[in-house]
Amino acid sequence: MSAKDTNGRASEGRFGALVAAARERMTREQGRWSTLLARYENRPLINVGLRTYQRDREVAGSVVGAAVAFRLFLFFVPLLLFAIGLAGFVSGWVGADDASRSAGISGALREQIRVAFEQSGSTRWVATFVGLVGMATTGRTLSKVMVASSALAWRVPLTNKASVRVIGALIGLVSGVTVLSVLANRVREEFGIALTSVSFLAVFALYVVAWTVITSLLPRATRDPSVLLPGAVLVAATTVGMQAVSQFYLPGQIGRASELYGAVGATIVTLGWFFILGRVIVIALALNAVVFERLGSISQFVFSLPVLRILPRRSAWIRHYFGLDEERTARG
Repeated sequence: MSAKDTNGRASEGRFGALVAAARERMTREQGRWSTLLARYENRPLINVGLRTYQRDREVAGSVVGAAVAFRLFLFFVPLLLFAIGLAGFVSGWVGADDASRSAGISGALREQIRVAFEQSGSTRWVATFVGLVGMATTGRTLSKVMVASSALAWRVPLTNKASVRVIGALIGLVSGVTVLSVLANRVREEFGIALTSVSFLAVFALYVVAWTVITSLLPRATRDPSVLLPGAVLVAATTVGMQAVSQFYLPGQIGRASELYGAVGATIVTLGWFFILGRVIVIALALNAVVFERLGSISQFVFSLPVLRILPRRSAWIRHYFGLDEERTARG
């Protein structure tokens, strides 16, 4: 036997040992999780939390969340360009200082906004057009990642095709978050912290509705929209919390960071927010699937109440919209 054959067999043996060790670790991990889930089977909240964590690991939540965060950042760039173009058109009615103060921006970023308001006519048209095209392009890539993430979380056939409705809804939501953040800062400046705190409750409700609408367009195992509420509440609470920190703490920090580090400091802060939001989005998709699989849907509980149970019996539309026929089929 030649030395080459001996080395080849030795390499195959080492590779086979690595594969066997990996399979053994996977088996032990699955057994450990099965034992842990069985231990907390009678504690729904802990059980759901453990299952959500497990599902997030199955779909490589850190990697997928980073992909969502990166595409959110890519979308934010043309959104800023579009806003700069619009700033040139409204410069005759709104001053640069007023816009900076309303957005809670100071330091070097304030000077950049002043430059945006002083741009020439041709520049504003180019910025607006390029921003719109960029928003459509990056919105499409963001939508494809969201569709694939939802399919992985719900364990349905994987796809990355995004419809025009999904793209439009995501573009509207991200743009709306930016606008609401500016409006909340304006309320804080005009009416104080107390009224701003109350306004965050209204913003929270809007985000719950908006995120429920968006995720209703993504792949899932049931048509019942109520299964999307847990994730919508989580995403809305996280977004409002980040906005609160941005309104009450970050304006001065970003201003000082932009003065010290220039655009790099502001970019690091922005990427940090996007990474947090991307991770929460992936966890929220997994949470929706786990809550439905473990506890069922809210609609099934609501329409099982003594009075409300009459409605699905008399309305085929209610049964279809809330997926109540699916439950009967599964039982039958």
